[in-house]
Amino acid sequence: MNTPIIGPLHERLHVLVGSWAGSETIFPSAWSPGGAATGTWRFGFDPSGFNLVHDFAEQRADGTRFDGHGVLAVDPEAAEYVWFFFDSFGFPPLNPSRGNWDGSTLMLIKHTPRGIGRSLFEVAGDRLAYRVDNKLKGQDDFSAVMEGTFTRQAS
Repeated sequence: MNTPIIGPLHERLHVLVGSWAGSETIFPSAWSPGGAATGTWRFGFDPSGFNLVHDFAEQRADGTRFDGHGVLAVDPEAAEYVWFFFDSFGFPPLNPSRGNWDGSTLMLIKHTPRGIGRSLFEVAGDRLAYRVDNKLKGQDDFSAVMEGTFTRQAS
């Protein structure tokens, strides 16, 4: 077995490292009536340097919270990212989201029994745009679930 090495795909994730805070729009869906929210992201590598672990916290205008914890890793055989994300909605990640960078946007797609989820992270300097879309069973197109704009916070 070859010793794993940190490569360019791992290095590319460094653009996310840090703390981010911002505002969001939650769109009406099967899980929420929608509305305004604020959110924070915290990204950092585990001690091995191979896995980008992160926490997300969202405070909605109606007082409810949404929290998540994730791990982004590299699948070296497929040369793509895998993302496991656990959240307070309680649907466990039966399979990871998978994807790659297209310019400054990391797009990750997840197939679940409920349909297809798409998450997009777009980084431009100290600005992070994050968007989630779903295509539920029986839908022809994706629908927006949430979008937010976050600013890197001083460490």
